[in-house]
Amino acid sequence: MPVADLPQLPLVCLKTADFKDTKEVTRGKNTVIDFWTTKCTRCPDALDKLNHMAQDPKYQDVQFISICCDKLDGARDIIEKEDDLRWQNIDHYFMSQDDKETAKKALGFKQVPYYVVLDEEGNIQQSGGGKQVDFDEIPGIIRPQTPPPSPMKGEEPSESSFDDIGLGSDDEFCLDFVNKLGMTDGPNNGHSTSQVIDETFFDDDDF
Repeated sequence: MPVADLPQLPLVCLKTADFKDTKEVTRGKNTVIDFWTTKCTRCPDALDKLNHMAQDPKYQDVQFISICCDKLDGARDIIEKEDDLRWQNIDHYFMSQDDKETAKKALGFKQVPYYVVLDEEGNIQQSGGGKQVDFDEIPGIIRPQTPPPSPMKGEEPSESSFDDIGLGSDDEFCLDFVNKLGMTDGPNNGHSTSQVIDETFFDDDDF
């Protein structure tokens, strides 16, 4: 039966040749591990998809790791094909065949590519082949925010809602504005009547 915790197994980093282990490279990070072999005909396509996924901004808080389980030199030849490093958004490691057998028993897999999805605490959240893993449910994935619902078409605020915020009726608003500007009714005999406007009425902060 597959375990809920990733076993600690030795690894070799294909980029630096440093010795690591599975616990060390996944500690504190949401992680997708892809186990593969050099003889697997489907594995390069699977790594292509994983590398493309790693470039998607919604996976920016997720690290992607590949672990080759059969040939160290063969893995390097495939990854460094034609002097151009493939799958540059994935961290690549190698696991010996003996450790591969331990991983197979602990994780319960018999075929590759095989994925293991871990949260930041190192707990296995998903595992299986491509059809068994839901890559939209990976821990750490960034989901788009749902916009607030829009008002119903044709819906307008009621008059009472304006009264609630102190605007009052149209007549009251007009009268209040006239009074504040110092305007008065009366004939002007064709001449404009000069009125003094209190400059403090137009406050810079409010404008």
